[in-house]
Amino acid sequence: MLIRLVRVLLILVIAVFAISFIVGIATPETGAVEKVVLAALFVGCVFAATQVTNLASRLQERVPRH
Repeated sequence: MLIRLVRVLLILVIAVFAISFIVGIATPETGAVEKVVLAALFVGCVFAATQVTNLASRLQERVPRH
């Protein structure tokens, strides 16, 4: 149960970062180089979310159920 809670909280934090990066990309004042950096950060957030999910799945398999 604790593993699921931590996973959900981490995914929510990553989602907030990803949304803020998307908003930054959509802002007209953002330059081209900044948009590339924000897009790379967004991809990094997606990758981090997949890693968190994979790690949580592996940990749940190792923890014995009652």
